[in-house]
Amino acid sequence: MKVHHHLRVTLRFINVMLLLILLLITGSWNHNVSDVRTERTFQIFLGRKKVGYLNIVHTRGAEKSRIQVFSEVEARFLFRYSAIGRETYEYRNDTLIHSDVFRKVNDHISLQQTLVKHPEGYRYSDPESYRILPVSAVRLNMTRLFVQEPSSEEQVFSDRFATWIPLKRLGKHQYEIELPNGNHNIFTYENGKCTSVVSRGSFYKVRLVPDPSMQRPNALNK
Repeated sequence: MKVHHHLRVTLRFINVMLLLILLLITGSWNHNVSDVRTERTFQIFLGRKKVGYLNIVHTRGAEKSRIQVFSEVEARFLFRYSAIGRETYEYRNDTLIHSDVFRKVNDHISLQQTLVKHPEGYRYSDPESYRILPVSAVRLNMTRLFVQEPSSEEQVFSDRFATWIPLKRLGKHQYEIELPNGNHNIFTYENGKCTSVVSRGSFYKVRLVPDPSMQRPNALNK
């Protein structure tokens, strides 16, 4: 009996170790000492009233980078509107390889989707379906507009709508995007950094501006 007991304990230990090794091997992101982490927070205003925030954490390594977005909005348009969001975007050599987007509006999940790089484009999946998007490699998507100014790009990829959208240049360091749902976003930059975003919908107009107290670049593990 003791032999069987020791055998079960040993097998359990081996299974745990194998699971830990698998997690280490398949982990999508391993931080290095040289990785640079930059955090920016945008305050969201409806008129003059602050109604929420959007926090962006950008971690950059030699070949890989990650952008994490956390947002929360509490406002009243024609009705009460409460929303939270969590988004993660991972890049290798500046090409999007994986993204997860989760949003909840008024306590109901409104968006939950994943994109994964695929030989034929990207594999799009949500709780009800999946499909292959035959699109070229994504280097500039909507979220990346918050951390860098476009250079010569003429279109930007929307993860939410899973499609390319024309990028219209309004003037020096200012760009407009018309989303498939009719909403408009205008991004303004100074010295390569986003200084404001104006979002217009059918019943609202909100403005996002950086919170200067929450702009913190630093090297990880220091």
